[in-house]
Amino acid sequence: MDGELILKVLNVPVLLGWASMLLAPRARFTRWVLESDVIPLVIGVVYLSLVAPHLPGLLGQFDTLEHIGAALQRPGMLLAGWIHYLAFDFLVGRVVLADAQRRGVPHLLVAPCLVLTFLLGPTGYLAYAAVRLVTRRFLPAIASLPQPAAPLATEGVR
Repeated sequence: MDGELILKVLNVPVLLGWASMLLAPRARFTRWVLESDVIPLVIGVVYLSLVAPHLPGLLGQFDTLEHIGAALQRPGMLLAGWIHYLAFDFLVGRVVLADAQRRGVPHLLVAPCLVLTFLLGPTGYLAYAAVRLVTRRFLPAIASLPQPAAPLATEGVR
């Protein structure tokens, strides 16, 4: 399949997922996006199909910038790199939205973080960490975090 077509096909579910997280954070479809691994797994299968032909020789090529540049010049590897970004930024966006909803962080504060995550990956997560820091101080969480599970009792077990 043509790389441009793969990119266009993968962009559809990813953009729908991002749009739902931004515009309808509590909608049924968005709940499915947050709780289902369908989109990341489909992206993962496509990624693996692009990378697999280059394994295992590819694994040793991530030690210098020159080697990484050469690896990305292999057929399909630039697309694989972009798909890697799509998948992980999407996963980080899911984590940010789910965490924000659990903590009761207002969506108006979360939305810019999601946009930054979509566009600049780690910068969006950093922005969300800052929002969380501020809102923890000034906006109490709706639900407290669960307490760690008590250690299993081992008395009488031999």
